[in-house]
Amino acid sequence: MSDTRRVLIAGAGAVGGYIGAHLARAGHAVTLIDPWWENVVAIRARGLSITGITAEEAFTQPVRALGVGETQSLVREAPFDYAFVAMKSYDTRWAAELVLPHLGPDGVIASAQNGINDPTIAAAAGPERTVGIVVAGIAAELVEPARIRRAVPRGRPGNLEIGELDGRSTERVAALADLLSAVDSTLVTTDLPSRRWTKLVVNAMRNAVSAATGLTGNDITRVDAVRRAAIRIGGEAIRVGRAKGLTVGRVTGIDPDDLQGAAEGDAERLARVEAIMLAGTRDGTRLDFQRPSMGQDVLRGRRTEIDHINGLVVAGAEETGTAAPGNRAVLDIVRAIERGRLTPAPDRLAGVAVGPG
Repeated sequence: MSDTRRVLIAGAGAVGGYIGAHLARAGHAVTLIDPWWENVVAIRARGLSITGITAEEAFTQPVRALGVGETQSLVREAPFDYAFVAMKSYDTRWAAELVLPHLGPDGVIASAQNGINDPTIAAAAGPERTVGIVVAGIAAELVEPARIRRAVPRGRPGNLEIGELDGRSTERVAALADLLSAVDSTLVTTDLPSRRWTKLVVNAMRNAVSAATGLTGNDITRVDAVRRAAIRIGGEAIRVGRAKGLTVGRVTGIDPDDLQGAAEGDAERLARVEAIMLAGTRDGTRLDFQRPSMGQDVLRGRRTEIDHINGLVVAGAEETGTAAPGNRAVLDIVRAIERGRLTPAPDRLAGVAVGPG
């Protein structure tokens, strides 16, 4: 977009900070709000440092940052055109209510989170002011205050997907996609719920498995039993999504029929899925240091989003009368790890693995 937009982002972590730095670099007036004061101080002192898998992606960008307690000062300023919620799913409601008073009358608010939080934001802001951003392929990590690194390629089609809650194609969604094209490649979707669930499948089989096992993204795939546990968990999530009437798309390059079939014991489909997954550890699709965000949370002793990811799969299974025992197992394991009753280990999901052990 050629004109400067005012953008307010609740959450200056991996996703919020990454989006904010790129939008500020493109000339937009970005304000980040973050509850981690050390992060706010560091951003003020030296800007946000962004790195990716190529040297060209590295830059440092000054961005305005406020602590949560400083947000009330925005009342003296012009309203914002866009507000993004980029907090953990369990912080969605209060984060939305924090930014809403500063959003202009024609402004929109969007979830840029894991999980499915559009209904929560719509309950606070009204569905007429709510749109959604599916962060389909960024895989960023806040490695220390004011420093974010990305571990997957930039520019692949649909890394950011933007849609209306009701599936309409609107000018405001097109404008938001144009704005976010400064961050990464964008697509407009007319089926936001299905795109959300497709991302949920990815998170169910990677985030939760990393949290339960302590493994990085690539090591999840390299360890046979863990890879096959992830396949079962992902296939169950596809089955549940379809039972809910959703159209599940390709999951990290894997045909959803193949993934569901592999999870249900089809040996030919299992071989095909494993070959694609293993190729992804060798082709630069994901760098070895990449650790899914729930795995990062466990490593740092923080609360995870397990209830908002695999918990949604389990709840969906109960609603639709389908089975999701692998998701139930990982849900229980990660809850126990959160509470200090278990520690992550590669063999935690041994009983979940599909196919030969």
